[in-house]
Amino acid sequence: MKKSALFLLWSILIFSNTSHAQKNEVKTRKGQIGITFSSFGENDVVRSQELMGGASYNGDKFLTFGIDYLFKLNSTLDLETGIEYSNHKIFIKYMLLPHMDYYSPDYSASLSLINIPVILRVNFLKYFFVNGGLLLDIDAGTSRPIDSQTGIGSVLGLGIKYDFKSGFSVFVNPYYKLHSLVPFSSGDNHQRIMESGFRFGLMYKLK
Repeated sequence: MKKSALFLLWSILIFSNTSHAQKNEVKTRKGQIGITFSSFGENDVVRSQELMGGASYNGDKFLTFGIDYLFKLNSTLDLETGIEYSNHKIFIKYMLLPHMDYYSPDYSASLSLINIPVILRVNFLKYFFVNGGLLLDIDAGTSRPIDSQTGIGSVLGLGIKYDFKSGFSVFVNPYYKLHSLVPFSSGDNHQRIMESGFRFGLMYKLK
């Protein structure tokens, strides 16, 4: 009888500790959601080979807003996704050829992109992280001054973050992006948007 009581007590303690551990694990795996803003950098149009006599395409400026979701995989790794809208200004300059009877003026064009990132974030030294992954690029513009940017892109960055006790957190994330690394449209010598800048985020821990 005494052994049965001890066994029952031991079983209850084990079950309680297991339940508590599972609840803590679920609690620590709660995600964060927030908003992001990206700018203060450079954008450019690149291709593997420049065309002789063709127009030159240079990035003028860009602006990106996004909704970000961060899911904690463990104490070191986070999975980051969401949706972003970007607007890129492209400056197009035509090359003047001799003995031509017409002149095409230089002009600035606009390009709109929707990005869905799937990024792995590696946290270290409490306040720092590196992140990298893939982008699903969707060219959302009605007119295309360059080749369609719909395809798979890539992103790589380094960041610093701070978590407040209130559940809010902020981060700054210098990054490098290459859009349409694997384009969905056919064609040779595809044009791609190359972008580098700073991403700022305000996040809130879900409860």
